[in-house]
Amino acid sequence: MTPFMQRVAQVVHADGGPVAPQLRDSRPRPVGAGVHEQVELRSVAEQLVSEANTVLAEAGRAVELVDEPGPEALAFTLRAGRSWARVATRFADGRSWGRLVTPGAGPVERELTGPEALPDLVVALIAGAER
Repeated sequence: MTPFMQRVAQVVHADGGPVAPQLRDSRPRPVGAGVHEQVELRSVAEQLVSEANTVLAEAGRAVELVDEPGPEALAFTLRAGRSWARVATRFADGRSWGRLVTPGAGPVERELTGPEALPDLVVALIAGAER
């Protein structure tokens, strides 16, 4: 088992709690940089969902990953039970902005600091589904 899979198992067996993912204020960047980061986030998310689902299968549960392509944004949603988070990059005027949308998110646009923040996000969603 990978270290991430061990974290998932700990949450499922109530031996560990989630760590909030690292966020930063959303900032404009060139479109190419935004696309690159979104593709990287999506790739890492797919790997983590696969690992999490391997552990969650014994409990009859799963994390879902749903892509949401569109003309003005690239996005995907992660869902575990009733817990969810949407990771998006929107495009306008030759710029891009990342955004993490979760229930109860405030009016200030925030985004993940990068792919290294995804494991904490997935574990937090799984822990939220446990409640």
